[in-house]
Amino acid sequence: MLISFVHFAVSAAVGHRFSEYHVTSDHDRLNSILSDSIRWTFWASFAASVVILAMGRPLLSLFGARFAEGYHLMLILVAGLMARASVGPIERLLNMLGEQRVCAAVYAGAFALNLVLCVVLIPRLGVDGAAIATATALIFESVLLFVVTKRRLGFHVFIWGRS
Repeated sequence: MLISFVHFAVSAAVGHRFSEYHVTSDHDRLNSILSDSIRWTFWASFAASVVILAMGRPLLSLFGARFAEGYHLMLILVAGLMARASVGPIERLLNMLGEQRVCAAVYAGAFALNLVLCVVLIPRLGVDGAAIATATALIFESVLLFVVTKRRLGFHVFIWGRS
């Protein structure tokens, strides 16, 4: 949740700028704030992930030895959260630029995938299956949001490979 807070905070801070620059047709500033928001989201999430993973075992141990056994679940979940961070707050961009229906469809698809994977994986793998399902759904969501943003708005929204 602490890693997700970075995404939420950046999204809240820049969402109104997306709308403002779009309405005023200031494409340079829109592209600039989008690029900045992706970098802010990714690098702050990366730093939070490193700190949380470094402190993971001691923090989990505070709740008992059995909790520390779940450390590997943190690694799985961080993979999904970093995929989400690698595209920044683009769901806010899509919503502010009138693409809220396709954004909702992406979220519905990610939810459905998570649900199906949970039903399939949890009986076989237990909590590992739940973590894998959640991380996979986050990765799927991030890829779909990237593709939708690229095709509908023409923005390359991945942390690396920006032109």
